[in-house]
Amino acid sequence: MDKLVPESLRSRANFPLQDSLHYRSVIEASVDQVVRSGQTILADGVKCFEEDFARWLGGSLTADHCIGVGNGTDALELAMRCAGVEPDDGVIVPSLTAYATVAAILRVGAKPIFADVEAERPVIAVEDVERLLKRRDELPKIKAVIAVHLYGEACDLLALRQLCSRHGVVLIEDCAQATGTSFKGAAVGTWGDFAAFSFYPTKNLAALGDGGMLVVGSNGGPKTRESAKRMRFYGWDHNREAVQFGVNSRLDEIQAWILRGKLADLPQKIEARRKIALQYDQLLRPRSKQLGIGLPQEQPNWQHSYHLYVITVDSKQRNELLQKGLADGIPYSVHYSLACHQHPYIAKQVEFADLHLPNSEAMSKSVLTLPMNPYLIEEDIVEVCHHLQSHLIGSECSVTTQTV
Repeated sequence: MDKLVPESLRSRANFPLQDSLHYRSVIEASVDQVVRSGQTILADGVKCFEEDFARWLGGSLTADHCIGVGNGTDALELAMRCAGVEPDDGVIVPSLTAYATVAAILRVGAKPIFADVEAERPVIAVEDVERLLKRRDELPKIKAVIAVHLYGEACDLLALRQLCSRHGVVLIEDCAQATGTSFKGAAVGTWGDFAAFSFYPTKNLAALGDGGMLVVGSNGGPKTRESAKRMRFYGWDHNREAVQFGVNSRLDEIQAWILRGKLADLPQKIEARRKIALQYDQLLRPRSKQLGIGLPQEQPNWQHSYHLYVITVDSKQRNELLQKGLADGIPYSVHYSLACHQHPYIAKQVEFADLHLPNSEAMSKSVLTLPMNPYLIEEDIVEVCHHLQSHLIGSECSVTTQTV
């Protein structure tokens, strides 16, 4: 790794920087590969990465099921279009998510129908989805449910798939923050009718810029897969004739080679994230009640990939913690300070004026993101935990180092 970056928690917490330095040789080789080949658009890099990504996802997926696109938001949009979502159709989506999920719905011309998240976890509440599906006569025609695996936590995919099947709606997985998460032993992104992955530079599998992957589920036949591939490239067929609706959203060749080089190490990088999460847990959980914090907690049927390590704190203390962290070199952050139905553009619309989703609203006021990436060292985690505890229960508290 390049050692020009100062050795500090703040620099090590900068994942795009550290990841780029770590993979500098891969990045340089990828650029050289494209320059020497002259293949710049949907060539061997994208083809090989689609093959490798399908193999990595596992199950019955093949390269034909994986379609490299410009970014994760495009992948969501194309998933909805492939699912037959049309203007004014309804799409159920958790309100506590990155706004990009909702932006994709709006770009299709569909209507977001906001569901609440679980009381203790930041994932869509199955019972709220069922409540909305039972009100279908009162709502825009519901075509799809988007299950967002926020922060790397897995939704209850089995229950959602059964519910969607029973009501005849499409299940789309938003895996933008969950590359490496598994549910019942299978990778997320393999349970739904469609899935969308993001390779934004902060993600677990990160491009040097934008990138995304549309995954057509194992039930998607050849016609659906071919339509999805045409859709990313103007709707052209092999004769470069537009035979359907299309956009311009292609995974870049350089990014594809970079991602392919990183994919080989992804299991080890996810394991490193999980070890860091375990260290946070060991240092914070024994005093979590005293501190008044909530910690992420896995369940037996799914495994976290820890794109983000997000805790909850007293909402009255969060802003003070952020300011003290900024002053003391502790890079806390917030994902997200508003649930999507609270964003001004959405909230001013009449149909959302009186919408109240208590769990989403409470979490948006209390979530706090701690530094998380595979390049952090044990001392960083101890420093973060000490800082957090000292400002929550007083400077006399201490943290005992535990080796993970």
